Amino acid sequence: MILSPASTIERNYASGVWGRVALDALFRKTAKKHPERLALVDEPNRASWTSGDARSLTYEEADREISRLAGLFKALGLTPDSVIGLQLPNTTDAAVIILAALRAGLIVTPIPLVWRGREIADALSMASAKAVITTDRLEGAAAADWMRDAAVEVFGLRYVLGLGDNLPDGLISLSTVLAEVGDEIPPADIIRGDRAADHLATLTWTVGASGRPLPVPRTHNHWVAAGLATILESRIADGAKIVLPYSMTGLAGLGCGIVPWLLSGGTLHLHHPEDLSGIARHAKAVEADLVVVPGQLASRTARHLKEATTLAAIWQSGTEREGDPISGHTVVDVTLIQEFAAITQRREDGTYSQALPLRVREGSNGISVVELKLDTADGGATRGGGAASLLVRGAMVPECAWPGAPSVDWPDAADGYLRTRLMGLGDSDHVTHLDVNPFLGNSGLIGGISLDLVSLDTLYKEFDGVLDAAAFLGRDPILGTRLYAALVRGSGKPFDRVAFDAFLDGRKIGLQGRPADFVMVDAIPRSESGFVNRKALEALLQDVRKAV
Repeated sequence: MILSPASTIERNYASGVWGRVALDALFRKTAKKHPERLALVDEPNRASWTSGDARSLTYEEADREISRLAGLFKALGLTPDSVIGLQLPNTTDAAVIILAALRAGLIVTPIPLVWRGREIADALSMASAKAVITTDRLEGAAAADWMRDAAVEVFGLRYVLGLGDNLPDGLISLSTVLAEVGDEIPPADIIRGDRAADHLATLTWTVGASGRPLPVPRTHNHWVAAGLATILESRIADGAKIVLPYSMTGLAGLGCGIVPWLLSGGTLHLHHPEDLSGIARHAKAVEADLVVVPGQLASRTARHLKEATTLAAIWQSGTEREGDPISGHTVVDVTLIQEFAAITQRREDGTYSQALPLRVREGSNGISVVELKLDTADGGATRGGGAASLLVRGAMVPECAWPGAPSVDWPDAADGYLRTRLMGLGDSDHVTHLDVNPFLGNSGLIGGISLDLVSLDTLYKEFDGVLDAAAFLGRDPILGTRLYAALVRGSGKPFDRVAFDAFLDGRKIGLQGRPADFVMVDAIPRSESGFVNRKALEALLQDVRKAV
């Protein structure tokens, strides 16, 4: 399926950013040239947080598994451009399944691991998914149960497949199906010629202005452009060892992990973050060349790594950057503009800048990968140096909405730009400050996923004994932006966190809608017009922390 307008395709080809090589072709190239090179490696303690023993696969072994699974997808009747959903943790299985789906010509829609029943069902329905694959457990949670409950609400979903030995009724074991069909599965043999990289590869997810999941469609070429930015700025060599702690669901995991791995023909070490020092221990043990890490943890992680290790520090747009200077390592700061773009900047002299360039160029020919623009034409902006709406376009930025998405949610703007949910300050060359756009509703961004805070206000007020409530965002110096809740309690028993979690379970609310902590207040601060003053709540949270 090709959604990109012909004019966009022509412009990106002319710039040299887009090409003829699809993601699976990058993998095949390395598999042919270096079949014995290690391709994928599980974290040694995999069995402690999900099913299956830790595995390591050479390119030849992984290629064989990819071809077999791609053939199975075709045998199941999943035709090219069918959508297959995935909700899988960071394992070799997840990487193999993604590449197998692409080899079969499918469109992969990776579901955020924090999503539960309602979000999963909405996403799969909007994507018109024909199949979905999950795991039986993730840490202490029964992930397969979430998928089973969501799948019954999705019309047209033909297969609900699972990994692991403890799948509930209603899910089909993928390993059992593979065992039953044996090794003689005909190859997928999907031929798309020189337009293969222009076809859609994925639908990743954010949340639209309506509060519903919003699919972000990307082609193979979009992803190559995103990965190319990390490769060129980090300057990692062929065969690099990469540690990836981000799930393969968006720009951080795919654009800064999977695609750089494919472009470098290296070894991808999958990591599941369980504690703050785990990434550093893992990276040190495997002598990583590139470590993808949350920006807030970059300096802490760097202290434990070998000299000259490169860190890709991931920052959410609107997050203030802070931390100790890093010396002895190459650091590439990656600022995520929601799920639409990533601005990649190599640090100079161990320091970093809060400013983002309006035009990001890569390579000797000055390829323009991303362009930003501060739009002072909309009603929420002011001229003369005031805040303005942030627009973005470029070779990694999708131009068209997915056909099944609500048209009101797609942030289309003129000249190929997308209007983000961010406001910025800047000059003729840089954006100097970013924040969530207050003129686009009471929303927030955590991990690239937008939250409808007003809806959460209403939800939290429905909990027994709560007279009033407000959701708000606060900044944690280590973990970055997190969700909090201010509650006004009635007289009677104290607040019960366990009962509140059970209440959210009953409403099928995912992790992204669950507060990290609570602040008990006598009244929710509001403006004269009745709107919640969330900045006041954030300030109150800081005061509470200082008092502890």
